[in-house]
Amino acid sequence: MHNTIPSVSITSYSHQGFTLVELVMVIVLLGIAATGVTSFIGLATQSYINITDRDELLANARFSVERLNREIRNALPNSVRIASGSVGSVDFQCIEFVPIKASTTYTDIPVAPESLSNVVKVIQFEREDGSFYQCDADCEDSVVVYPLNNSDVYDDQSDDTGKVFGINSLILPVPMTSELNITLDDAVVFDNESPTNRLYIVDKPVSYCLRSDQTMSRYQQYAFSSAQAIPPSPAAQYISLMANDLINIENNEAAFTVLAATLQRNALVQIKLHFSRNEEDFVFNNEVHVSNVP
Repeated sequence: MHNTIPSVSITSYSHQGFTLVELVMVIVLLGIAATGVTSFIGLATQSYINITDRDELLANARFSVERLNREIRNALPNSVRIASGSVGSVDFQCIEFVPIKASTTYTDIPVAPESLSNVVKVIQFEREDGSFYQCDADCEDSVVVYPLNNSDVYDDQSDDTGKVFGINSLILPVPMTSELNITLDDAVVFDNESPTNRLYIVDKPVSYCLRSDQTMSRYQQYAFSSAQAIPPSPAAQYISLMANDLINIENNEAAFTVLAATLQRNALVQIKLHFSRNEEDFVFNNEVHVSNVP
């Protein structure tokens, strides 16, 4: 009997892997690639942030400049004035003007040495939007005739002589006639006739003020005053933020300059607004013609 010894088969396995040098090389290459990708993403992100800041700054600047230009262009002649000053630690540069709501030709006004009267007769007229102008008992508008300088516009209106007087009412007659009566708050006489019989109906003054905190605000619905207030003090709901990032005061740059009218041209207002954000600078430098004449 033969004993059979089972055979054992031995298989040789080959174990393969990375050497230390290869691992180090891979880590270095991945680090270089990650650095490049990170830099690319960072540059793209920063470019997007810069473009967004520039667009926001431009949009902010264009809105405020265009609004200011339009309002000054339609200001009452000789009502534009500027002033600067400080309140506490805040410095201000302000431009003030009186906005026109409507204009017409008058047929009769009381002028010295005529008797006092509270009625002004005018030709029928419309607003800019084509609607008829009316003024009820709550109306706070005023009539102006032949304003030649700031004092004509802003001086005390409580007496019975001058060039600016409050309106009590203007009610359209039925049926409509070509001549209308404007009733004033008091019986008055105007200082002068207008050479063209021009009469303006105006709102209360408006101011735009730059502050040393790099903002510009719009103020409205405050009373006429012979001395320009820095800044005006209407109720809070009548103060509107118009722009940020203005550095005129910080750079000692005048934002507003008024050139009085001459025989050759209307009044000019020079506006220079310097905007800056994240090293992006824009300077809007333009001139506005005050379209109307006394």
